[in-house]
Amino acid sequence: MRVPPGFTQAIISLRWLALAALIALEALLPSPGSRAGLIGLYAAIFLYTLGLTLFAWRYPDAADAAARAGVGFDTVAIAAGMLLTAHGREYLLLAFLVTALAGFLLGHSGAIVTSAAVAAVQFPAVPPSLYAPGDYALWSVTALAYLGTGITASAGGEDLVRRRRFGRLLADLRRTAATAPNASAAARTALVMLTDHFRAHSGSLMVFDPPSGRLEILAAHHLPDAYRDVRLRLGEGVAGRIVRDGQAVLLTPDVPIPPRPGREEIGSAICVPLAGTAGPLGVVNLNRHRAAVRFTREDLDAAEVAAQQLGTILLQAQHERVYAAALSEAAEGFGEVSRALARDPAVLWPALLDVARSLTSARFAVLALEREDTGIVDIVSTRGIDGRAASEFAGTLLAASTQGEIRLLPDGPVRDGLATSVACVPLRAEGQTLGAIGLGFSNGPVAPRLLQAVASHVAAAVHTARFAHRIADIGVIEERRRIAREMHDGLAQTIADALLQTDLSTMAAQAKPDEVRGDLKELRAVLERAMRELREFMTELRRFDRTDESLFAALDAMGREFGRRHQIPTSVVTHGQDAPLPSAIRHAVLAIARQALTNVRAHARATAVTMTAEATEHAASVSIADNGVGFDLAAFRAHPPGAHHLGITSMEERAALVGGRLSIESRPGGGTTVTVHIPLGRKHDQDTRPAGG
Repeated sequence: MRVPPGFTQAIISLRWLALAALIALEALLPSPGSRAGLIGLYAAIFLYTLGLTLFAWRYPDAADAAARAGVGFDTVAIAAGMLLTAHGREYLLLAFLVTALAGFLLGHSGAIVTSAAVAAVQFPAVPPSLYAPGDYALWSVTALAYLGTGITASAGGEDLVRRRRFGRLLADLRRTAATAPNASAAARTALVMLTDHFRAHSGSLMVFDPPSGRLEILAAHHLPDAYRDVRLRLGEGVAGRIVRDGQAVLLTPDVPIPPRPGREEIGSAICVPLAGTAGPLGVVNLNRHRAAVRFTREDLDAAEVAAQQLGTILLQAQHERVYAAALSEAAEGFGEVSRALARDPAVLWPALLDVARSLTSARFAVLALEREDTGIVDIVSTRGIDGRAASEFAGTLLAASTQGEIRLLPDGPVRDGLATSVACVPLRAEGQTLGAIGLGFSNGPVAPRLLQAVASHVAAAVHTARFAHRIADIGVIEERRRIAREMHDGLAQTIADALLQTDLSTMAAQAKPDEVRGDLKELRAVLERAMRELREFMTELRRFDRTDESLFAALDAMGREFGRRHQIPTSVVTHGQDAPLPSAIRHAVLAIARQALTNVRAHARATAVTMTAEATEHAASVSIADNGVGFDLAAFRAHPPGAHHLGITSMEERAALVGGRLSIESRPGGGTTVTVHIPLGRKHDQDTRPAGG
């Protein structure tokens, strides 16, 4: 057996005490006979004791082996002292200590051999024996006393080693539970430790999965494959019944009542259930073959203590399963949320609360959001509770939002006769505080990690919805501006011409009635042109970009249409890969290009336009250059005209919304170049859905 640390040095040091006592005894009561023989005996004892001590200091890892080897030298020294000195009785008593050390260090076999050796020296037939010839009865009692001392010390040593080994097992299990990267890895390592310690031939660690209500294998050691996929309900099978009853059980084939071992090859088994404050956690199973020594009640007691160290692992495994189920349900629930994103917030907010209630089993939910303009936190939606009752914990929602931490309200509103507690969780996305969500529970709030996970999903949806609505608002405003520009620069001018022509015709009718006919023909031509422009404008409003068309193809079509309608030669030059872009980026680039062409038509007085496009896997850029009159960009930014002119701000906003930037180069008389550059990343998304879809 392996001696615990510290015992080795103590045992080796004990020899110095014994040697000092023997030398003192010899000095007080000298033995008759050869002094040289006595000096040689004590010198030999001194030298081997010194050698063992120095060896143990120099090689501490080998100190245990040195202590065991010293037992043999001790036995020889005892025998020599009995034979060479007059202190046989003292050496007889000292022999008890040697046999105890032999049992402690070498086990039963060492105790037997040492006891037989020292007893043989005192055999009554040996002349130096302290026993009279024929006094075998007393000698036998002494020999048995030696043996009993050694066996007792051996049992004590084994118990001490067993306790030390068990303490090391508990420490290793705690360390494994604290340092393993995940519950599965910790479970496998812990199960191997348990099977090795209890000398089990196979074993398993099962976790109770709360979402499914079943026990499933978390880790297995030498378990047949047929049993690895077993999933038991509480009360089903041996493990299910033990977890349901919550009582550790020692199973053997001769157990008078069920449950018995479920496999024929098992001779005995230990099943220890584990439970937490919220319910069952799982069960530990250890098995021995029929041919092996059966588990004992002491093994069961020790296994119960050791199994308690696995509670953290099983709780982590349960959390992993709860979170996985929650995320899976979130994926389904947020499918409905994604469909609601395009609708009014009155539809989206209740959908978010329904998902949150489903994930956490909350009785009711309340959503409070900060206003983007004032920062005031308002309750915007409730589910399972009316607005008046929800307003009772508006202060807690405000505190959670402003302080950025979960706030609990133990005494929430009573629902269906049941007292509730309310957990208010802050909503944050991309460093912004959005508000808080309040969830009411009848049995206390769920784990904070789950609350935070749900809140992060809700916050992401709120942030996305606000972003989408902001983009939609910008799009609507810009489209209104574009319509206003088109009406002002096109149809309004034509109608103004028609009105002027009408006034001229009215005046001509008074002076020259014969010329009215010609004027009316001109008026009709003007009105026909106005009608034609109106129809073209309405056709353009109804036309949607083809989402399956690449960027280069869309720009080419835009350039040809612009040149045809406005009689301005337009060329399109492309470089790079004509690959589909994400729909939001494609929509933004085309909108910016269309706005730039509108500015060319309305303000540049250009005679030629060149559109240059380049796309790689890293970025996309489009430039619109004209040879028109240009303008002073610095003066324009210092004193911008009305909001309906040029549209530079809207182009810059569109570029920024998709992570790009807009640059403008212009000078009076030198034309204008508008360039939009948008980084795509190494592997950009190939989504080609319609913008806003």
